[in-house]
Amino acid sequence: MIAVATRRNLGLAALAWFLLIAAAVTGYWVVVIPITRDPLANDFTLAFISARIGLEHGWNHIYSLSLQHQLFGQLRPGVFFNDGQRYLAPPPLAWVTALLTGLGAANAFYAWLVISVAAIVGCWWLAAPGRALSRWMWLVGAFAWYPVLYALQYGQPAPLVLLAVLACWKLAEKDMPYRAGLVLALGTSLKPQLVLAVPIVLLFSGRWRIALAWAAGLAVLAAVAIAMLGAGGLADYRSLLAEAQTLPNNRYFTLAFLLGPGPLSYVAQGVVLAAAAGGAYIDRRASTGRVIALGLVAGALGASYWHLQDFMVLLGAAWLFWRDDPPLWQRAWLVSVALTIELAWPLGPIPLLVALGIWFAFLLAPSRRRSRARAITTAA
Repeated sequence: MIAVATRRNLGLAALAWFLLIAAAVTGYWVVVIPITRDPLANDFTLAFISARIGLEHGWNHIYSLSLQHQLFGQLRPGVFFNDGQRYLAPPPLAWVTALLTGLGAANAFYAWLVISVAAIVGCWWLAAPGRALSRWMWLVGAFAWYPVLYALQYGQPAPLVLLAVLACWKLAEKDMPYRAGLVLALGTSLKPQLVLAVPIVLLFSGRWRIALAWAAGLAVLAAVAIAMLGAGGLADYRSLLAEAQTLPNNRYFTLAFLLGPGPLSYVAQGVVLAAAAGGAYIDRRASTGRVIALGLVAGALGASYWHLQDFMVLLGAAWLFWRDDPPLWQRAWLVSVALTIELAWPLGPIPLLVALGIWFAFLLAPSRRRSRARAITTAA
């Protein structure tokens, strides 16, 4: 027994060193070098621009293409304002970013980077499985994974969105469903496509209180946003979203890559979401963590607008799935998921879509564990 434990600890230590080196090297190339060269060459700058527009010209103008172009030219003179340089996120992200505008564009990005790193650590603290060294390895591994580093480089809100999802799970586990739903609504408002399937599976699994609070919270935020935008602002937003839907890079990592951007891909995405809802209903006695993991994976597989950095939310799905104590061979499959996403640029989207689809199938199968709090969370 001592020899087995020693070999296991040595193996964990070796893996920890490998992940630490990978995190340092990859982080240097993916995060440090790009942001030191140009701290404004990221998506956060677009949110900063819209926040500035809102503060200086009124929040009904944050989707004005001419104003975005004008301020972009001031912040990044000489850089071409192409079709990837539009602010497309919902208004709440601009509202949050407005709190940092007094720092200036570059310092605001650095502050956002610190907040994002803290959010990832918070995600790990809330949900990472294991104890001692094995738990710390999840944190090191997170910062070694390309989608996480890519999200940090671009100043994406994904870390905050994932933190909201995992906080929702934690609150649900503590029998606080309404608070859980409100927190999930806050995260959804920053980048909806990352988590839209989560409230669907929560509802179909019988956790209607969480879904109700989510819908109520999101409705309030949407009402405020619509009131601030007005008819003109909504028209500007619809125009930008319509343009974004025509860009191939926005659907490169989705089923539309295989099926084309037409009706067939929308049918396939609908099938994924319907299967997730059905699976959540059939396995409604499963743990809340497993249900949320199903929602995150379904959202990634059934998305119509997705980028490589968005896959970082699967970090939370992996932790919650692992906590559900799946069979060893299913846990081993997560390595395939991680590697196909890590190598998505050279391999292309097909391997990761296949790996993700198989993981999705695992989650659709009934869990061998049951939620200890099931009677509470489904009570009328």
